[in-house]
Amino acid sequence: MKHLFFISVLCFLNMQIDAQTIDNSRIEKTIDTIFKPLHRDESPGVAVTVLQNGKIIIKKNYGLANLEHSIPFTHQSPVRLTYSMGREFMSAGIAIMEAEGLLRFDDKVRSYLPKLPEWSKNVTIQDLLNHSSGFDDEWSLLLLMHADMRNRVDKEQMLTLLYNQPKPQVQPGEGYMYCNTDYALLRMIAEMASKQNLAVYLKNKLFAPLGMSATFMNDDIEAVIPGFAESYYGNGPFRKARFYKTSPGGNYRIVTTANDLEKWALAAADSSSVLAKAFERLYQVARSIPVMAPEQHYTFGHEWRKRDTLSYVFHGGVDDGFYMVRVPSQGIAVIALGNRSNSIAGVLQLMDSLLLPKPAPSAERPMFPESAVVLPNSELKKYAGRYFEHNVKGYNSHVSRIAYYDIKAEGDSLQFYYQPGASFPLTAFGNGLFKDMEEDVPIIFSGLNPDSTMQFKVWLPNGEVKVYRQHENNLKINKPQLQQFVGKYYSPHLDYYFRVVLDEKDQLIVKRPTLSDVKLEPYGENSFLLQADTGGYFVYTVITFTRNKKGQVDGFDVRYSRLMHHRFDKVN
Repeated sequence: MKHLFFISVLCFLNMQIDAQTIDNSRIEKTIDTIFKPLHRDESPGVAVTVLQNGKIIIKKNYGLANLEHSIPFTHQSPVRLTYSMGREFMSAGIAIMEAEGLLRFDDKVRSYLPKLPEWSKNVTIQDLLNHSSGFDDEWSLLLLMHADMRNRVDKEQMLTLLYNQPKPQVQPGEGYMYCNTDYALLRMIAEMASKQNLAVYLKNKLFAPLGMSATFMNDDIEAVIPGFAESYYGNGPFRKARFYKTSPGGNYRIVTTANDLEKWALAAADSSSVLAKAFERLYQVARSIPVMAPEQHYTFGHEWRKRDTLSYVFHGGVDDGFYMVRVPSQGIAVIALGNRSNSIAGVLQLMDSLLLPKPAPSAERPMFPESAVVLPNSELKKYAGRYFEHNVKGYNSHVSRIAYYDIKAEGDSLQFYYQPGASFPLTAFGNGLFKDMEEDVPIIFSGLNPDSTMQFKVWLPNGEVKVYRQHENNLKINKPQLQQFVGKYYSPHLDYYFRVVLDEKDQLIVKRPTLSDVKLEPYGENSFLLQADTGGYFVYTVITFTRNKKGQVDGFDVRYSRLMHHRFDKVN
């Protein structure tokens, strides 16, 4: 609830769709209102374009491309798209290669990389596009060994891990697990098939024919890009975003401009264009992400949604990181390209949430007293704890993402920690009644009875109601019980060790040779949470210790939504 930034763009898109005569002045006024937070000297920027039937209806710029030097953001400002947002461009290039006879979607991956394991002999290029290959996600392995996906891993290191992979993560050709390795392999195969760097191929076969002179695959992350729009995050004061994944699965970064995206939108709507033909081919062979059903979201960067009789296609990443939405039946395209982290997702996600029918809320929004109250620290402590959301739907796999929040009583304030070290205050309106005042989000706690599980219900701005429960595992694990998990554990696949020790506070600590110590958080019987930093957010893997027939701990299994299984054996 803290990541919502832009208000709805429902008005101007609905006016386009519903009105016979488009009122440009009303649309422009609406857009100005929507993007008013960016129309200031110290804010990151965005370029907005509205097209209908190939004609520009509105073209507006807001904010700054560079805060340090007060450089305005324009439609010519180059923006580096984040990783999954570049897949649409790369996938279209693969489809063009097939049309040229350089490769086929049913080609076996091992025909290009014969050292891959025997179990992968039937994995095809199409399986890579569908994330049904079964290969390890490279960044998940990095989290085990380096805990931060910003650490550098080169192509040969990644391939060695794949060559030694003992078994698939999912059933090849049938299962599904979001896997950055798949797109790393796609790039390698594309370059073998075309006998040239993919960046060169995309420029010559895709971007140049469409007149997209400012768009390119950004291989050299340190290259100087004239006019480049720096990426920022936060709500102000803003900070520079410096999250660059240096690994094969991160090397499909795309730099583009709002002006070039206009050409991309026009080409997508023109059935005779090289881009439209590439999309047509991708739809013929691709499957939508099965764990997101009934939504039709494709790993190559398109998501289809409906409102009444109209179908919308969103262009961008798999996690609502969109830069364009089109309504094909109406000839409409809306482009929103910005340099504030999550700003693009904010624009189009909120537009979507208000364009599509809202799910009926499970409960009416509660009425609160008009005036806030001050609760003593002793009262606030009743609500402190760690609260989990269970069965969190996500795009990674059928394994639910682990999501929890920590609530702490600090002085006369109840702080809501949405990630370690980052929080916002909750304002009290009575016992169990709190609000996030910035977003006007009510939160109601229940379960104050000692025999009940404490939980809170939150009413999100989009009408959704969620329930978070305090950690259900209330087992008190004593020192002798913890001592049985102490030891050295080895992964033959990674040729890598974990060492688990008990510290002076009787906490289990993981020691690894390549990173700082990390505490294991109790999660269930024989299970613990291990926190890892992706560089952009935290993820939590579940470590479950196993026992032999004598009841002795003999190793542990690791799992999270991009890692179905990974084994560490206990060694002497």
